[in-house]
Amino acid sequence: MPKDKPRRNLDVRSALDGADSAGSLGLRNFALNYIVIGALWLLVGMLLGIVMGAKEDFQFAPVHAHINLIGFACHSIFGMAYKQWPTLNSSALAPFQFWIFVIATPITLIGLVFTLTGGPAVPTILGSIGVFVGAALFFWMVSRLRFAAD
Repeated sequence: MPKDKPRRNLDVRSALDGADSAGSLGLRNFALNYIVIGALWLLVGMLLGIVMGAKEDFQFAPVHAHINLIGFACHSIFGMAYKQWPTLNSSALAPFQFWIFVIATPITLIGLVFTLTGGPAVPTILGSIGVFVGAALFFWMVSRLRFAAD
């Protein structure tokens, strides 16, 4: 009879170094938080694409594209960057970068729905400015990390 191999528990929190001593997820674990949010946006974007295709109504194709790019791709890339360079996580700018981008994303996307249906453009504009500021902060943080390495 073959010996059973010991099971390895796959704990995403520990895999992303996000568990504290009590094993709970901290709010400063930007890597895991970004990846989870990105995965959620992936599901939302895919669902919208499926619904649009089933209905053969592509009025919200720009929303679908922005969900996948700003929602899924950007959040996931930010999460991988925070994981790859842990010093980003301890930056004083990290919480601002995280919250500005995370809050501005749905404002932009909901605003885009309003804009496409003849509603006000203000939410789209404000959300887009927030997304830009969050991306600019990320650029600044990564640039400082890059030049600090030289």
